[in-house]
Amino acid sequence: MLFDTHTNLMWYPEHYSEEFVETAWEAKRAKMKLSPDVYFAGADVSYKNTFDSRPETLLEATRDADKVIVFGIKAPFCGINADQELIAKFAREHSDRFIGWCSVDPNDRDCVEQLEYYVNHLGLRGLKCSPIYQNWDPQDPRHLPLFRKAESLGIPVNIHQGTTFVRPGPLKYANPVQLEDIAIACPGLRIVIAHMGHPWEDECVVLIRKHPNLYANVSALHYRPLRHYQALMTALEYGVEHKLILGSDFPSATLPQVIAGQRKVNDILEGTRFPRIPDEVIHNIIYENWKDRKSTRLNSSH
Repeated sequence: MLFDTHTNLMWYPEHYSEEFVETAWEAKRAKMKLSPDVYFAGADVSYKNTFDSRPETLLEATRDADKVIVFGIKAPFCGINADQELIAKFAREHSDRFIGWCSVDPNDRDCVEQLEYYVNHLGLRGLKCSPIYQNWDPQDPRHLPLFRKAESLGIPVNIHQGTTFVRPGPLKYANPVQLEDIAIACPGLRIVIAHMGHPWEDECVVLIRKHPNLYANVSALHYRPLRHYQALMTALEYGVEHKLILGSDFPSATLPQVIAGQRKVNDILEGTRFPRIPDEVIHNIIYENWKDRKSTRLNSSH
């Protein structure tokens, strides 16, 4: 069973600012120089729409997946403001495969009430947030009520904790180790660190090793081949390779592109004596790890 645990539903100009799409295109071009497995909408599409994920393109990009998590971040600080009602409607219309998650901005005074509304009234089944995109300090205890509410609702959380191409995003809030206070305060809260917290994959690995309720996904890693290999090898060396789950981060890449990228992870080793990532580890990331026991239970209802 293929489970894509990380996709987005938002597009320009409805949900992205002008500044966001300018920097997004620069970042996408850099990725395309390193890997063929990057989503490109086509030469006939304006560069401002290269980060578009509309309903029809998302359905096509994930057609091979049995289950798909879809969300869109609410981060006006960085020029992104996804429509949560739209995501809920899309998930209802495609409930055979899609599981909708919500996003709230932890800086909003009514963020806890927003979360309750999205979960209890719109039927969204997880929370997406990000310190670097939304400009909040994950070590500030003022934000703990939001995560305690997610814990009490029994929903998992996906946190983009790592770098970004968006210029306003504060890197001072970006390192994965800064999530430790939340992990300790909310031991029953299932947290997935997106993109293994790149470029702080090592910090992500030591964090998810310490805390049973923390996991990471491998989205947005494969088109940087050396970092991708190093990230998976570090996870293997620290014994947490079973806590890595599949995600495409569409429209960064399609699910087939991400799967191809996982299977190419050892290509960079040609002509060297460096140890290989075992085929079983790659297989489990693609097909098995999302099932993990107490883990994310990402396909369950809250």
